[in-house]
Amino acid sequence: MPHDRISRTTLRRSGIAVGAMGSLGAAALLYAIFIEPRRLRVRHVAVTVPDLPEELEGIRAAFLSDFHLAGPRGNYRIACAARAAIDRERPDLILLGGDYFDHARWQSDGDSAAPLADWPAPTFAVLGNHDFKGGSANSEAIAALLERQGVCVLRNTSTTVRLRGHDVVIAGVDDPYLELADLDTALGGVTGSRPLVLLAHAPSIAPLLPAGAAGVVLTGHTHGGQVRLSPVTTLTPLDISFYLDRLYRRPHSPLQRGFHWVRGSLLYVTNGLGVTRWRMRFLAPPEVVILHFTATPADPDAPCDDVRRYVRWL
Repeated sequence: MPHDRISRTTLRRSGIAVGAMGSLGAAALLYAIFIEPRRLRVRHVAVTVPDLPEELEGIRAAFLSDFHLAGPRGNYRIACAARAAIDRERPDLILLGGDYFDHARWQSDGDSAAPLADWPAPTFAVLGNHDFKGGSANSEAIAALLERQGVCVLRNTSTTVRLRGHDVVIAGVDDPYLELADLDTALGGVTGSRPLVLLAHAPSIAPLLPAGAAGVVLTGHTHGGQVRLSPVTTLTPLDISFYLDRLYRRPHSPLQRGFHWVRGSLLYVTNGLGVTRWRMRFLAPPEVVILHFTATPADPDAPCDDVRRYVRWL
């Protein structure tokens, strides 16, 4: 019965293929839950700011976001690893992008808050949407905790820091995802030079940016998509956040990860450090980003509105 033999062979091969696919899927799931969330990347990137003063050539800023402490247990371990990386790198400036405590379950004891203490360089921060959960009392307590650790928390304001004998402007806004950002107030006090950095928790700030708002705008919130199959830096149906945004009925920025050129400013979306409801990462590992500022174009032949002109991964 040739037909029966062919059918049995086909079924056997199909079963093998299905089994292989199932094994591959199981392996990917195990990797996403147990391996990638623990694999911290320390990434170095040269960022071009054309009007950068000569004295500031080569200064380095570390950017960290989305700690989610008091959430899934692995978050504390990855935050401690990130702090150890900062201590090794010794940057000139440290910038924090919000979501310090998962669902605003803030704790002031030394163990839980240890990754947020004793920063080795001038440190500036904004609050994220998780820091505002539970009302203003929680957000103010988290801001006060950071301030006690020597962190300058920027809440719709700007300030200056002296680096290499030069005043550097840093601006920060409350979370744009929750529609709390006030750019007019944050940038209103800036005179003489634009901010080198504008901190905003979420890339939802992008459509609100005035032309040439800052040398670089640093954001987090998306966790880089956290679970993604997409090769591009914008939101697609291959990102789990594409569906979560609809589930929670919250508008989300199409900018998911990496660098973007927005109205005369570079905007970066970091993968962040921790996780929250979905306790896994896939193709979006936790990261600390070290930005090396320079006035020299990364690619002088690229157009002025092309990210490649301003960004070179080291």
